[in-house]
Order: sequence, then structure tokens, then C-alpha cells
Amino acid sequence: MLSEEETEEFKQKIISQIESTFPEEQIDSAVSRIESMNSEEFEKFLEKNKIIKQAGENSEEKNECVFCSIASGKIKSVKISENEGAVAVLEINPISKGHCLVIAKSHSDKDSKEVSLLAKDISKKIKKKFKPKEVISSASRLFGHEAINLLPVYSEENFNSERKSASMEELEKIKTELENNIKLKAEKPKSTVEKAKEILWLPKRIP
Repeated sequence: MLSEEETEEFKQKIISQIESTFPEEQIDSAVSRIESMNSEEFEKFLEKNKIIKQAGENSEEKNECVFCSIASGKIKSVKISENEGAVAVLEINPISKGHCLVIAKSHSDKDSKEVSLLAKDISKKIKKKFKPKEVISSASRLFGHEAINLLPVYSEENFNSERKSASMEELEKIKTELENNIKLKAEKPKSTVEKAKEILWLPKRIP
């Protein structure tokens, strides 16, 4: 049985994750559900690593954890990249521009190489596009999924900094910026004479 201190600590971690990954219209109800659980209910919740969703009257749909729902697209999110075993989504309530979460697509007790590789790739793209001072990361395991939180630091941001709600339009714009390749300046076309000089070799004039 968890102590009161442990229960409160776990609740705060889960609520923080809900606030950063759930659509805005679902946050209040999800947080309220977590806060209303007694110790026994909450411990069962932790053991199952589930977020309970309300199914239709005749539905046989099983409860699915929040990260499984994000990976499968059942919970709306702005996906910026993925590989075979992981997916990267922009934080709905980001601390800074480009703040995102890389999560394993399936439940596992072991660290995933795909998660770390995708996190490194996304970090490089953020640095190249948005030019932050650095991109800091925080690894965790929630709902049975490995997760890496990536936070671009432009001034003095950290994971305890204030979060701000972002619209889907704002997040889609950031996604587009990350997806677009940096366009290199086109080189000035060389003249026919310059091309000829590159092709022809003439000996120096002997006096």
C-alpha cells in the first residue's frame, strides 16, 4: 500500500503528464478523476497503468492507456515524427517553442532504442530550425511507456517553468517549420566563359 506522501507524489506526476498531453477540453475531467481517487483506487490505477475512457453502451472496446491512444491517433495530437517503435508529438501546453514528447508506441519495462534515436533526431532538428541555447531532456516511464520530454531552452526555461496553452493552428505551424528542409541559397549560375575556364587548361605563356 502506498503511503499518503507517495500517493500524492504519483498523482502530481500523472496530473502534470495529463496537462501536457491531453487536449484542453479533456484536461479538467481527467485531472478531476485522478484527484478524486482514494488510495486503494489509485493504487489499482497505477498497477494497470490505465486511463479509463467511457465506451458506448454496446461497445466492447477495452480501456486503453493515454499513450497508446496518442500513438494510435485516438487522442488528437500533432505528430512531428515517428519510427517503428516511437512517436514524437508536440506538447499541447508547451513551455517553449518546439517543446515535445517522444514516447514508445507499446508497453515495455525495458528502454527502447527507437525512443532514444527519435529523441536525438528531433533534438537536432529543433536546434537547426529554432536555434535555442540548448535542448534539455527528461526521461520517465508512465502508463507503461518509456517517454522522453524535450524542452528547447531560449532563455532560462526549465521543466518547472510556466506552461502556456497552444492552439492546434500554432502547433501545426511549428510542425510545418520542423518538416521543411532548410533551403540553401542557390548559387549564381556560372557564365559560359567561367565554365570554359574550368574545362580547358592552357599552359602559361612562355616569354
